[in-house]
Amino acid sequence: MPLTPEEFFKAGVARVQEACATKFGKHFEQLAPVDADAFLQDIAAEKIVDPQLPLGQWFNELVYPLFVQACFADPMYGGNRGKVFWKLIGYPGLPAFHTRDMVAYRGKQFPGALDPKSIQDFS
Repeated sequence: MPLTPEEFFKAGVARVQEACATKFGKHFEQLAPVDADAFLQDIAAEKIVDPQLPLGQWFNELVYPLFVQACFADPMYGGNRGKVFWKLIGYPGLPAFHTRDMVAYRGKQFPGALDPKSIQDFS
């Protein structure tokens, strides 16, 4: 493909907006959640065809993998805001910097947590 990943991403967003306007008469972000979900599923299944850009490939190989990475990324990098996806799966976060605080999470022993009595204070 002659486009860079950034160009491919932006071209796909523009083509999706056009396809959405054609199908629904409005932009994607204006759709009801059920319509937005169905529209994305149609793109992923290559039911929405664009003559200028392979939208199924765009979604399945670029957009969706980026979405998954953002969902499970450390919030300090800008994704997973408020640790919402970590909370969804019950993951308390990385304990490396907070070993004294991470003995338990939601009343359960955190796997790999250190016993507070065994932690030596080197300060």
